[in-house]
Amino acid sequence: MVLIDKIRHAFPDTFGKDIFFIEQQVCLEHMGYFLVKYRYIPLEYDLVLENDRGVFSIEIIDHEGAHRNLYGIKKYNSETREENVKDAVQKLKDILEKDDFYFYITRGNKLYKKIDQCYKRVREEEIYRRK
Repeated sequence: MVLIDKIRHAFPDTFGKDIFFIEQQVCLEHMGYFLVKYRYIPLEYDLVLENDRGVFSIEIIDHEGAHRNLYGIKKYNSETREENVKDAVQKLKDILEKDDFYFYITRGNKLYKKIDQCYKRVREEEIYRRK
C-alpha cells in the first residue's frame, strides 16, 4: 500500500462513520503534492489534509469558509510519515469532539475571529504581536 492510501485510511480508521470522503487530488510530479478532503458529519466541517514537499497540514473549514489550521490549535510533527499523520488525525478528532476552538474568516480584506457564530475583528497589531 502506498503512502497516500495509508494516509487516506487514517481518517476513517480514526473517525469511523463520523466522516465521509469528498475528494482526492494527486499531482506527484509537483514535489509530491496531494490533497484529501473529508466531511466531519457531527459538526459539518470539511477536513482537508494537504501535502507538499514532504510536509502536511490539516485545515478545518466550516460552511461559511471560515478556517483554522490544526497546527495553530495543537502542535504535531508535520513531516509526511504515516505515524505522524495518524497522530495528527487523532489530535484532530480529540479537538473536534471538544469543539472548543475558533475559526478565522476574511471579509472585505479584513480578518475576523469567528467564535460561536460571533465575529470579532483581528487588528493588525494582534496578528504580529509576540507572545
